[in-house]
Amino acid sequence: MLIVHIPSSCQNEQRYALDTLLGGFLGLVFEVECYDGDSIEITRLGSTGRFPKLTIDASFFHQAQHAWLKPESMPILPLAMWKPLDEGIKANIVEPSVPVLYGKPGLVQNGKHLHLKLDIFGGAFFMLSRYEELITKDRDNHDRFPSAASVALKAGFLDRPIVNEYLEILWACLHKLWPDLKREERKFRKFISCDVDHPFNLKGRSFKSAVLRAGASLIKEKSPKLALFDILNYVFKKINIDYFDMDRNSIDWIMKVNDDAGNKVAFYFIPIQTDLNWEDPNDVRSDKISVLLKHISDSGHEIGFHPGYNTFRFYQNFQDSANALKEACMQKGIDICNLGGRQHFLRFDVGQTPTLWNENGFSYDSSLGYADMAGFRCGTCYEYNLYDLIGRSSLKLKERPLIIMEITVIAERYMGLGYSSKALKVFTYYESICRKYNGNLTILWHNSHLRYKSARNLYLSIL
Repeated sequence: MLIVHIPSSCQNEQRYALDTLLGGFLGLVFEVECYDGDSIEITRLGSTGRFPKLTIDASFFHQAQHAWLKPESMPILPLAMWKPLDEGIKANIVEPSVPVLYGKPGLVQNGKHLHLKLDIFGGAFFMLSRYEELITKDRDNHDRFPSAASVALKAGFLDRPIVNEYLEILWACLHKLWPDLKREERKFRKFISCDVDHPFNLKGRSFKSAVLRAGASLIKEKSPKLALFDILNYVFKKINIDYFDMDRNSIDWIMKVNDDAGNKVAFYFIPIQTDLNWEDPNDVRSDKISVLLKHISDSGHEIGFHPGYNTFRFYQNFQDSANALKEACMQKGIDICNLGGRQHFLRFDVGQTPTLWNENGFSYDSSLGYADMAGFRCGTCYEYNLYDLIGRSSLKLKERPLIIMEITVIAERYMGLGYSSKALKVFTYYESICRKYNGNLTILWHNSHLRYKSARNLYLSIL
């Protein structure tokens, strides 16, 4: 068992970082004690004499103690870089040098005492808690924290899971002192998810919309068959038949191709409409959608929560939405014990949204990815417990970081790569990084963005 001594500054935050990295990620057993020192000190139970010891800088926690959620506690740009191998530390990192969020570059060795100048736990807390998002006020036109405002993008490491890299440096130091230590084994997992913004193509009810879509199918995709389906969809909607509804059919297609690939898909549904402009007027308790929920669940896939546009900081809307989904699931005999999901439009307020999910009994959230740029918003490809920055305590709610969304890569307003080989390379790169750390590659692809053959081909290549 490891014994960890922590300074008196920000004890809840230090314990959270220790629980996440040492306990959750490495699977090590440890006890925590407070002491009068400035560094975090790790020793081992039963050591005597000149025993091995690892001390680690704790700059962030000392700064935050006096400037909690204030600009003075932010990292100072440009960041210093450190090459661990120069200090004899062979760590599994993406590039030879790592950015130093807090502390300084370097390792000092004095006999069996190692001192890391890099603030491992403070930097990890900064990224995992999304601390900067309550300090930096930049928001996009959907009131979202944009990647351009993040330290990760400004410092050039959004495409690296810096918390995983810090963890590997920590593990290399621990293993150097205690070679018999064993860490928890992990396996790479691919989490495929679908935000079902449009379970049915409601625009197909309009003759004008049907003609416009058919025209786009002919001109953009040069697909007479798809154009015919658009017109037939309009005709059959008149008698309440969805046979030619591409949005609905894509759900079955997603399940089939993922069954073939051995993947379980999570389908996240908007329970009720909270905004007239950004959501369809659907209700998951309706006959058509509740039957669809049952069909997905019976097919062995997951039903999840996709609270609407005006829920991320609106308690009543969130609670009404949560209750509607739970009611719909219970009516169809769908298990609601481990419900998770993702915010619509990825609208997420780190000061309020996590507690809404936590208080309404959800198991996990998967909203924390950027809409405008793929990458590691939380600095990790591991699932972990979120932290309440206002109440200053750990939550039961797990975060399953969203690494990559199809719109982010494809749409002209974001990365703008279309359905190209360059787009596939982005997905392939992030899969390779998540595999490197035996982590989770979380992919979001909307069922309503699978109309075209080019989209389906890219999707199949990713699977």
